[in-house]
Amino acid sequence: MPILPNLVLTNPSNWLQTKLLVISMGGNMKKGITRRSFLTGAAVSAVMATGLAGCSTHRSRSDDANNASNGTVSDDNRWSWSKAPDAIPDSDISDTYDCDICIVGLGAAGAPSAMYSAMHGAKTVVLQKGDHAISNGWCANAINNKAWLDSGGAPFDTTELYAQFAPYANGRDNPRLVKTFLDRGGEVMNWILDQTTEIPPVCVEHGQTLGWYENNDFQTRYSRYADLLNLMAQKAEDAGAQMLWNTPAQQLITDGNGTVTGVIGQTQDGNYVKVNASKGVLLACGDITDDQEMVECYAPLLSGIQNLHGAPNNTGDAIKMGSWIGAQVTPAPHAIMMHFDPTRLPEGDAPFSGIPWLRVNENGERFANEDLPYQSVVLSVAAQPDRVAFQICDRNWMNHINDYPNPNSHSRENPDPEGNWNKFLGTGAIKQANTLEELADAAGINDKQTFVATVNHYNELCDKGHDDDFGVNGTFMSYNAIKEPPFYAIKRIPNVLATVGGLQVNDHNQVLSQDGGTIGHLYAAGDDAGSFYGHEYPMFLPGGSIGRGFILGILAVKDALGDYDTPTQ
Repeated sequence: MPILPNLVLTNPSNWLQTKLLVISMGGNMKKGITRRSFLTGAAVSAVMATGLAGCSTHRSRSDDANNASNGTVSDDNRWSWSKAPDAIPDSDISDTYDCDICIVGLGAAGAPSAMYSAMHGAKTVVLQKGDHAISNGWCANAINNKAWLDSGGAPFDTTELYAQFAPYANGRDNPRLVKTFLDRGGEVMNWILDQTTEIPPVCVEHGQTLGWYENNDFQTRYSRYADLLNLMAQKAEDAGAQMLWNTPAQQLITDGNGTVTGVIGQTQDGNYVKVNASKGVLLACGDITDDQEMVECYAPLLSGIQNLHGAPNNTGDAIKMGSWIGAQVTPAPHAIMMHFDPTRLPEGDAPFSGIPWLRVNENGERFANEDLPYQSVVLSVAAQPDRVAFQICDRNWMNHINDYPNPNSHSRENPDPEGNWNKFLGTGAIKQANTLEELADAAGINDKQTFVATVNHYNELCDKGHDDDFGVNGTFMSYNAIKEPPFYAIKRIPNVLATVGGLQVNDHNQVLSQDGGTIGHLYAAGDDAGSFYGHEYPMFLPGGSIGRGFILGILAVKDALGDYDTPTQ
């Protein structure tokens, strides 16, 4: 796999000088509907199946996890979504829209899919819970995209990549779906890049992945990515997509054969609208992590840990609506994405959260192998007192920052390491001191004596070049001695980003029914779709969550429009 330095392909344009128009709801604007309307006034008829693919109804949390998605409902209705709600009656529908494609959600899967659908002439309606496009994250994986190849990067062997990914999937993936993502990622991403030249990409994470920065400033990655999504949403609307802002989906509509024919949404003022979709409905409305009951059911390891969502929109709507019409749900536990960065700490995100420097807890104790897969490192910190740990290093921190290869870690690359280091020294995210005792005080480590003893023992292991305690690579240990002041400590706490399970899908992102068939005209993409990850979100394919939303969302629309097998252009 090629490893090249990060490359800024194009200087950011002056596009950011002009803010995107974000269409929002005025106090008297009826039902969150924007200027274009496909209003038909047709009556609604919602045929609700009663199949369930939710968690088990047993009272034990462990049983819930083990028996999730078994397609049964017991009498005690353990979860609030265990029983399908009554169909919304015709009399409650205030407006009806006819379209080819209805997209539910305007995030990493919904925004590019809406742009593709509208720009290819499909009559498109989008139901969005908020008043703008929103997604949590900053980078997108797309293998063999032109940004990488045009920079001189070597092509990736997608079969070899899948062979390396498969063990991380724990046998829970649909191999054809993952291979489709790998094989067609560059093709689909290239189309996206052609439509969004106002916001040029940056090659990161060894070229598998694209990020979007402003002036090569890594700290702008989240805001720049948000700008990109809203640009795609604006282009979708300019191409004719009907945006129903502040109108979350409530129920899927099916015909007598179980085929999905549309969606019912609810506007900000409480009225219901019906969207008839003749060719397909794409569920792209996010994961479950803003619904603590669903977290308890599908991802209990995340219970009680704060998430960092810009808006609490991720309430498992796709799982709820899908389960009510008999869709398969990814069995619990769902793969989790719990990272150190971004952080909720007010001093901000210090770089290099994945580098295997010494980590100690608040008591000054070393507690785990620091070079585990990234999610495992974060989980080990989540098990510590107050869910806090500190990375410790000395003045030689920069000498080997590019010498810690780990295909399943995170935050080991940085376009401006010294600049960002100094920036976070200034904010207080990185604490500095001339003695270990002073460092303990500055960082908030409770037991200075234990901390100093831990560092001294750790240095002995570094001198040996062999980690007798936890087995970190001896070469890495030889870089890590903490002997020369100034000494540094970086506080790390776990934060929930997402879960990456949802409705089970086939290799065209068609949602599967309980009997293993497909539910007609229903698709899921992004974090609404399962059949991809195992027990955790691996960093082996960095940006894979957003990347699969981009790539597989568009391919789902292509399938619904009947041109799945043609190149994306």
